[in-house]
Amino acid sequence: MPRIVGPGSSKRRLIIVAVVVLFAFTPISRALLFSVDGSFAPSPFSSLALTSPSNPAASFLVGDLVPVRLTNHTGSSKTYHWKATQRGVVVSLGVKTLVNGHGVNIDVPTNFGSVGKLRIAVSGTNIFVTVHLARS
Repeated sequence: MPRIVGPGSSKRRLIIVAVVVLFAFTPISRALLFSVDGSFAPSPFSSLALTSPSNPAASFLVGDLVPVRLTNHTGSSKTYHWKATQRGVVVSLGVKTLVNGHGVNIDVPTNFGSVGKLRIAVSGTNIFVTVHLARS
């Protein structure tokens, strides 16, 4: 059988290879991701972060409001119970319900706190921020 040789044959091979890679890549990549428990879908998450100051090492004074941002990206509405503690003692607590994709700023009161580390956490999770309270 004669071999096809000419300027069009290399372009044709390149097009065929590109089409094969294009159509084969998606199923192969999904199978590879599945084998390592991965996915193309974004992972659901909740977050808690200081809104101010931008330097988390800075101190707040006892009695100040500590501004934090609570965000919900879990895929559904969720009720969050948060609390601020020092050495296991509750300084303040609250509840917020958020729909998916929304966040809320919370001003955490520290009136009943003392000098030292204050941990603000979302109950039932490992989500927390720690700030330092200084003497007012």
